[in-house]
Order: sequence, then structure tokens, then C-alpha cells
Amino acid sequence: MNTEDYVSLECAKLLKEKGYNEPVFSQYTKRGSVWICQEPENFNESTGCFSRPTLYEAQKWLREIHNIDVLPVIREESTIKDYCCNVYKNAKVVRCKVAYGEDFYECMNEGLVEALNLI
Repeated sequence: MNTEDYVSLECAKLLKEKGYNEPVFSQYTKRGSVWICQEPENFNESTGCFSRPTLYEAQKWLREIHNIDVLPVIREESTIKDYCCNVYKNAKVVRCKVAYGEDFYECMNEGLVEALNLI
């Protein structure tokens, strides 16, 4: 997987704060370094690091545990490849177009952060 397939450090910190406790193969240290392991662990159990799930794992956790969907889409009004992100809770839009950008992964990450701030 590429670096952009994972949540940012900011997002990882929020996930830990909001109770994300799933085993993953990667972690951030307090200083932001990345460690990858052979076996999945719940790194959020430690005070010295943060679990680093993929964007998909974080998105799935939000949907299954908090009934929040984060959906990046290509903006219709844009003439270039440009994304926005919508956040839904209980199938209702709660944040519309919360993140914009030409990078899908960056937009998804910003949408996840916005969704986590709703919890």
C-alpha cells in the first residue's frame, strides 16, 4: 500500500481519542514516525503510539460503529478532476462538501477528520 492509503497522524490521534481499538499492521509514534509490523496489533492500547489504519479501515469503523459515512465524490461543478467529501450520519447529510482537493486520499482523510469531530 502507498502512504496515501493510510490515515494521517492527525486522523490517527482522533481515532484513538474516539475509541478506535482495531488491530492494524501499522502505527505512528508520538513523533510521527511510521512503524509497520508483521502481525496486526491494537497500538492504541499503548500510550506511546497511535494505530495507523488504512483509509478504508477507518471509514468502515465509522460506518459500522457510529453509523457515519464519509464519501468523497468528484465535484460536478469543477472543470478539472476535483473532489469534495460529504459526511452522512444515519443516512442524512450532516456535513456537505467538507473537504476539497485534487487528491482523493487527502480529501478522504479530511472527511474522516470532520466525521470524527462529530463524535
